[in-house]
Amino acid sequence: MRVISGKAKGKKLLAPEGLHTRPVTDQIKQAIFNSWQFKVPGSKFLDLFSGSGSMGIEAISRGALKTTLVDNDRNAVDIIRTNIQNCHFEKSSYNLLQADVFKVIDQMEAKGEQFDIIYLDPPYTVDEIFVPVMEAIGKTHILKEDGILAIRTKKEKELDDEFGYLEKIRMKKYGISMVHYYENKVD
Repeated sequence: MRVISGKAKGKKLLAPEGLHTRPVTDQIKQAIFNSWQFKVPGSKFLDLFSGSGSMGIEAISRGALKTTLVDNDRNAVDIIRTNIQNCHFEKSSYNLLQADVFKVIDQMEAKGEQFDIIYLDPPYTVDEIFVPVMEAIGKTHILKEDGILAIRTKKEKELDDEFGYLEKIRMKKYGISMVHYYENKVD
């Protein structure tokens, strides 16, 4: 696993051990970021259930203005911190939080924080988390009006076309994974 493009191109990334983290493959990461190539530079990027931090780190490398990475697992946060240090990113380019994603979503909504891109990669081993986290985000305004949200699931996992303010715009299968893309509903 490595950084694909940008300032830290080619840097190797570590991944937490165990079954809770399934690092996104370079192929999936490249395909997703290719679809976002004009949205990432200068963006505010939110990486929820960060695991290794691979997606958030890729966003920083590709010129995101500020990237927030969130994971509740201490080991994952330590790995992310190591990966960020190895990429030599400025502290001002990221915010790393060891916290419960649901609490962070509520806190961000309360503060009026908004993001251009939100990426979620909940653990496949906790199937019952996917719908509640999408409902939690769908009730908020943390995704900017013209922003995009992507959530990676098992390819068999079905997600509703709408969650509150969020509306599915497409899905893309990558091997055993499916990425569901959402944007704000147009009124």
